[in-house]
Amino acid sequence: MIPRRMQRVAEGIAYRMPGVLAKRRLKPAFSGYFLTEVNGMTLLIARLSAAQVETVERYLDGDLLEQMRLELGYPVYPLRRNGLGYAVLLSSLPKLPRRVEYPPDTPMGQVVIGQGYEGMVSLSWNDLGHVLVAGQTGSGKSVFLRLLVYQALRDGMNLLLADMDQATFPMLASHPALMMPIATTAQDTLALIQRGLEECDRRGRLYQESEGFPGTLEEYNQDARATGKEVLPRILVVLDEFSAIATHESQIRMEAARLGWRGRKFGIQVVFAAQEFTKEVVGAVREQVNTAVCFRVRSGEMAKRVHCAGAERISPERPGLAITDRWGAVQTCFLDKSLLTGTVAPVLSAEERQVAQMALEHGGHISIPKMVEWGWSEWRARRLLEEWEMRGWVVREGANRRIGAKLAVIASNPQTPQTASNPSNRWSGE
Repeated sequence: MIPRRMQRVAEGIAYRMPGVLAKRRLKPAFSGYFLTEVNGMTLLIARLSAAQVETVERYLDGDLLEQMRLELGYPVYPLRRNGLGYAVLLSSLPKLPRRVEYPPDTPMGQVVIGQGYEGMVSLSWNDLGHVLVAGQTGSGKSVFLRLLVYQALRDGMNLLLADMDQATFPMLASHPALMMPIATTAQDTLALIQRGLEECDRRGRLYQESEGFPGTLEEYNQDARATGKEVLPRILVVLDEFSAIATHESQIRMEAARLGWRGRKFGIQVVFAAQEFTKEVVGAVREQVNTAVCFRVRSGEMAKRVHCAGAERISPERPGLAITDRWGAVQTCFLDKSLLTGTVAPVLSAEERQVAQMALEHGGHISIPKMVEWGWSEWRARRLLEEWEMRGWVVREGANRRIGAKLAVIASNPQTPQTASNPSNRWSGE
């Protein structure tokens, strides 16, 4: 039960919020307010009517959120999931853990970011989209980039990596998932981006040749599996220290923005990473970015620019802690870089392993109706089987499916969680 005093505070804030938007010449298109408690936090949720909002980014501008905080007297966070709006924090924040280990049984196709105030943040590659990552040396940026790459390798993705300082990905220099050598100069980085654009062209031709008229990678691969054509893996492009070269190289800035604009349709996702982002660089890529993750930075203005206000106040003693534009503060998962030195083996969740083993007990046969009998929803069963087919773990025999040899080995062998080799509790935030 929320105390009556807190209810009166919420009523006063709801009364004043439209006036703050009006001062910024924004239409106060609020569709409703409600007071709720989530994980010990008391929140006033103010929803906006999407039909009446013309320019979404103006409603999520960092300067606006800061003005709302000052005038309302409480922190205000943007809401972008399940509609547009704001969350006003009326109580103190619970403390996030200082270290969160990457869960090794994360289901394939799911990307774990870390732990936020509402629990673990996990989403699909599609939902993650292109990513902007900012952070000073020692803040946890490099560890986070390796976390994304590790999960990409686990999901069978190909890589295009730019590592100007040659300190983030040296252990991957000869990895077979690389589509070309790791870029270490501005010239190499431009060539790498152009390689991604060439792949867009190639995939565009394959889409045109497909009878199903696909608009996404999932649609193309579904048609390819049915007709015996080439199945296309996702590609993760990581441009570390991007701002350092893009600020002075307008061609790199423009080509990277073009790759972001074209890539998502073809399953090519770009991570733009830097210690700081100038106005010129942010202006070129911000519209392409779906997720911003900001570790400790020097400039409050820059943090606002990428909708991560407050990142400049993160303590140097909290490596791995980041402000995001989608989930607020998140303690990102720690992943020891030694896990990237060898082959990244796929890890099945306990539920996925059970399904594979049950199928093997039935002669290897597996189907959506059978999985529904085992307690899966039809939607989840179809999604998992499509993922397994794309990896070659499930093969079709006419209208039927069978567990492939590779998955049979993975499901039959004992599986121990992969953990960091360093038992120390110190979080290495390089």
